[in-house]
Amino acid sequence: MKQRFLACLLLSLACLAALPAEGSPSAQPQAAAAPSAPQAAATAPADAKAAASFLSLTAAASGLKARLAWDPLTKSGYLERAGVRANLAVGLPWLLFDYRETLPVDPPREGSAGPELSPALYAILEKRFSDAEAAHKGHFSIAAILIDPGHGGKDPGAVGEHVIGGKKLRVVEKDLALDVSLRVYRALKERFPDKRIYISRSGDSYPTLEERVAMANEVPLGPEEAIIYVSIHANASFNKNSKGFEVWYLNPDYRRTLVDPESAKGVGEDIAPILNAMLEEEFTTESIMLARKIVEDLQQRVGLESPNRGVRAEEWFVVRNVRMPSVLVEMGFVTNPEEAALLASDDYLKRLSDGIYTGIVDFVGYFETMRGPPSP
Repeated sequence: MKQRFLACLLLSLACLAALPAEGSPSAQPQAAAAPSAPQAAATAPADAKAAASFLSLTAAASGLKARLAWDPLTKSGYLERAGVRANLAVGLPWLLFDYRETLPVDPPREGSAGPELSPALYAILEKRFSDAEAAHKGHFSIAAILIDPGHGGKDPGAVGEHVIGGKKLRVVEKDLALDVSLRVYRALKERFPDKRIYISRSGDSYPTLEERVAMANEVPLGPEEAIIYVSIHANASFNKNSKGFEVWYLNPDYRRTLVDPESAKGVGEDIAPILNAMLEEEFTTESIMLARKIVEDLQQRVGLESPNRGVRAEEWFVVRNVRMPSVLVEMGFVTNPEEAALLASDDYLKRLSDGIYTGIVDFVGYFETMRGPPSP
């Protein structure tokens, strides 16, 4: 909340600073005066060339490989990459980086198809994002992400069967989980071409729970690399009124063996339990953060239609056996008629996948920005 307030305050101050005082000579600058007919004719080709070189904001975001969030009402938003967030607004000749640094720029403008950026502004953003990535190369990074669609093959998971408006509706958890997981997987592959993105199944197959866990635990990692695990499911209940989305992480009271005593022999076997407890606490903290990021982004996309049941702790098999930050997403209840109808909608499944995807992206940015370089 404090950061949002500061961001709004700084943007407002930047806007005021950019406005000329009433009656001052700069209130009607010569450069803004309408050119004469000959002048207009002479400058028309140059203007047309300049207009053609402007990039739409969506095209710029794609080229920058940055996440875009934009509010068409306020004509403001941000681009985010490598843990750096750049706030911008149409007509505002400033960029606000990470809520604390302003930089004068060519203002974004409103084009025929939406906001547009000048080549100079694009170049500034590309340099800032590239510099941030270079600075983080020696830091911890999320090198791999495993998306695990629940159930599959002989295991359908939860099944909801309803009659809505005289029509039969049947929704099956394994199909919903695969649909959304594939969308998240493809989006992550596009967003992070330098990371290893895995999916436990890409069709109607049935990897056992042990196979899913092994797939995650056996991913080779360097000393500065980490992996996260996201399992995607749909919910069910004997209570037909139960509805909503939620994200689970491993109960902090559960204790796993994360540090092999053999690998700790070099520093003493008595050190292994201490290292294990420290790593467990670290994974729990990061799992909670990942869960919160996903819940927050799901709230933005489907919160008006589905209740937010929040972040919860449980000892699900997959999250208690993978040795990494891990969460289990429950997208909604197939046993609730209203939610089953939503889950049968392609648009709703897309919004669910967008929420999970952006939650993961937010967590990756947080992890790679806040975690410092490893000890030598």
